[in-house]
Amino acid sequence: MVKSMNRILVIDDDIQVRESLSLSLESAGYTVMAAGTCQEGLQNHENFQASLIIVDVVAMEERVDEPTGLVSGPSPSIPMITLTGNIPTPGGTVKGPHQLFQPICTLQKPFTVDELLQTVKRALVH
Repeated sequence: MVKSMNRILVIDDDIQVRESLSLSLESAGYTVMAAGTCQEGLQNHENFQASLIIVDVVAMEERVDEPTGLVSGPSPSIPMITLTGNIPTPGGTVKGPHQLFQPICTLQKPFTVDELLQTVKRALVH
């Protein structure tokens, strides 16, 4: 698998997280497009055609009230990694349009660059 062929869309409302993720992924040889909102990310995705989406749960939940959110966005066949700073409660569910896309996994913030890259590799093979 050639990394340069893999395009990763990073959506996070925190500019420091977005830039850190982008730099880490680009240093590993991936092509990255970053966005601060789901709307911006979906607009960019039309031209970028991501192989993988990494999205912060908070950024996704901002779209809950907009029916055109992720539903009309990328194909559910595109693997997705969600990022969260919150520890999920036992038996609890994360609400929002991302449920339609069945994220492959969730990375709990903070995470290391190695954890990120290993998760990305697994998601791209999925």
